[in-house]
Amino acid sequence: MADEPTPGALEGIRVVEIASGGAVAYAGLLLAQSGAEVIRIEPPGGDAIRRAGPFPDDQFALDGGGLHRLLNGGKRSVALDITSEAGARFAGKLVASSQLLIANWQTPSASPLPLADSEAMAELFPDTIYVSISPFGRTGPYADRKADSLVIESAAGMSYVSGKPDREPMSSGVEVAEYYGAATAWIAGLAALADKQAGTDHHFVDVSMHECLSAADDHNLPVYIGTGAIRRRYYSRVLIIYPSDSLPVKDGYVAFVLAGFDVGGMIAELIEEPEQATNPIVANGQDRLLNWQEFDKIVEPWMTSHTKEEVLRRSDEIGLAFADVATTEDLVNDPHLAERSYWQTLPDGGLVPGPSVRFSETPMRVAPPPDLGEGTAELLELDGPTAALLWRGEA
Repeated sequence: MADEPTPGALEGIRVVEIASGGAVAYAGLLLAQSGAEVIRIEPPGGDAIRRAGPFPDDQFALDGGGLHRLLNGGKRSVALDITSEAGARFAGKLVASSQLLIANWQTPSASPLPLADSEAMAELFPDTIYVSISPFGRTGPYADRKADSLVIESAAGMSYVSGKPDREPMSSGVEVAEYYGAATAWIAGLAALADKQAGTDHHFVDVSMHECLSAADDHNLPVYIGTGAIRRRYYSRVLIIYPSDSLPVKDGYVAFVLAGFDVGGMIAELIEEPEQATNPIVANGQDRLLNWQEFDKIVEPWMTSHTKEEVLRRSDEIGLAFADVATTEDLVNDPHLAERSYWQTLPDGGLVPGPSVRFSETPMRVAPPPDLGEGTAELLELDGPTAALLWRGEA
C-alpha cells in the first residue's frame, strides 16, 4: 500500500478566490501549494487568465492556456456569474464555508455580493478573513484608480530611476507589482489566520500593490529621507557601487557587482593582469565609480574573449559576485534549479515552476490546473442539470 502524502501546512484551510487578475491568482497558487483547498470562482465563460495564451498547437482552449497552467495549479474551479442573484447566493455559500477570501475588487459593482464593502462583507461572513489585493489600496484618493504593473512601478518611483539618463524612464518588463502584492497577501493572510486563531476578531486585510513596491526601494528612499536628494536615472545602476551593471562577454552578458575588500586583487586575478591590482581605477571604489568607462576598457578584452560559463566558473573560484543574464531557455536548463527540483512536470507532460519556498516537514505541492467549472456541482452540492443551469445563468 502506497504511503499517504504528507499533509500540507495549510491542510484543512479553505480559501475562496474570486478570479480577478494575476495578483489574486498567484496568491491563491501560493496558498494551494501550501496545502489549502483553494476554490476559484470564475465567470461561466472563463476569466482573462484562462484566455491568455500561448495555447497548445495555437488552438484556443479555456483549459490549456499558458498563464492558466502557470497560476492556477492545484485549485478547484466553480463557474458562477456573481452579478446574478443566484450566482451571488451560491458564491456567498462558498465564502461562508471558507477561512480566507481573496479578491481584487476596488469599486462597487452590480453584484449582490458586496465585495467592495469590507464592513458589509464582515457582517455577512464574520468567520471569513477577507484579503483584498488592489493597485492602491481600498482608501485614499487613488483607491478607485485603474492600474497595471507598469503604472504601479511608475507610481512607486521605480521607473524614474531605471534606464539611461538621457532617455525615457523604463519598466522592468514583467508584472513585478502583481507578484510583490501576491506574496505580501499570502504572508498577510497567514498572519491574519494566526491572529484569528489566537482570539482576535480579524475580518479584513488591505494589500496595496503600490505600497508593496514603494517599500522595496532600499537605495533611493534612505537617500531622500536622509538628505532630501532625488536620485536621477543612471543606467539602472546602484549609484554608490561600480560595477553594478551588466557587461558583455563572448556569448551574451553577465551581471557584475563589486563590493567588499581587496576587490582590486580579485579583479586583477580574474582578468589575468596582476599589475592591475594596484591601479586605482580597479582597486578603489570611488575611482571606479567616477571613471567607469576606463574601468570597462580594462576588463572588456578579457570578458569578451570568454564565454558566460567560463566567466562564471572563474568568478566563483575567486569569490566575485557574477550572474548570467539568463534567457527563459537558460532558466529551464539551469543545473542549479534542476538539482533543487524547481521545474516540475505535470501529468500531461507540461512544465511548470515549482514552489519557491520549501518546508522541511510539510512539503509544498504542485498539481495541474482545474478545468473550467469542474467543481461546480460537487462543491455547491448540486445535481448536474441544476449546475448546468447555474453555469448558463438560468438558475
